[in-house]
Amino acid sequence: MPKKPTFKDAYQTLKNNAEQLEKTDDLDIDNLVTTVEESIKAYKICQERILAVEKALAEAFDDELEK
Repeated sequence: MPKKPTFKDAYQTLKNNAEQLEKTDDLDIDNLVTTVEESIKAYKICQERILAVEKALAEAFDDELEK
């Protein structure tokens, strides 16, 4: 069973892809499509993790305020 990517893995993918695009003077459209698709998947993983943390923090603070 494949390991589910972590936030750190997804963030590193985004960072690597951004750095590669910045360094490239001549974009290859075929490779660009793959890079964009990979980046979208990584972005969604990061977004899900951030939203989960925000929700957990909101719930924790709500519980503290009710005490």
